[in-house]
Amino acid sequence: MAHFILIPGLWLDAGSWHEVTPPLVAAGHSTHSLTLPNDRETTLQDWVDAVVLAIDSAPEPPVLVGHSAGCGLAYAAADARADAVRHLVLIGGFPLPDGMPLLDQQFPDAEGFVSLPDFSAFGPADLAGLDDAALDQFRANAVSVPAQVLAGTLHLSHPERHYIPLTAVCTEYSTADLTDWIKAGFPPTTEFPHFADASYIDLSTGHWPQFSRPEDAAKILLRINEQPTSATTCN
Repeated sequence: MAHFILIPGLWLDAGSWHEVTPPLVAAGHSTHSLTLPNDRETTLQDWVDAVVLAIDSAPEPPVLVGHSAGCGLAYAAADARADAVRHLVLIGGFPLPDGMPLLDQQFPDAEGFVSLPDFSAFGPADLAGLDDAALDQFRANAVSVPAQVLAGTLHLSHPERHYIPLTAVCTEYSTADLTDWIKAGFPPTTEFPHFADASYIDLSTGHWPQFSRPEDAAKILLRINEQPTSATTCN
């Protein structure tokens, strides 16, 4: 049995995984969905430290799952605990390299926090699978992000992280797109070629599969756990 640590993306908390975790638990696994620190003084390193603490508290080497900007957090935490992570799963995001911020896009902050922007800031591919009711629920549950988190940059220093099995789950873009970006040297993807064991999976949906296709997201996590190096497509 495996232990899954689930890291949310920006403007999300542990509750964003609530439809993904039941199939994992039903299959006999344990889960820990994170809500990250959220006060005005919170830094990016505080977020990484929260993930590291979850790894240290896990009953066994976990399957570390990040979504969107949570992928950068997962990767930085895996760097700090390269010998303690069973598998790294990145959903709709990348293993961001040293010195990069979680987000390369600027949003206005108010009194030290960045709120979920208007959905017009996202493209149709990002929002695929979410109707008006789902978007309203998303906004109602959204958590503002401390501005200092977005102002910080990631710090990586342990090459051993490249020996952790990695699976990237491609959502609003395809595995073919990802492969092209890697070949072109797109900065957020430059870590991929360093991995000894990396695979890519298609989950055709928008940027938030935990809302648009939660059961399929769970099935992919179960499949990754059973066959860590096997690439799959879920159309």
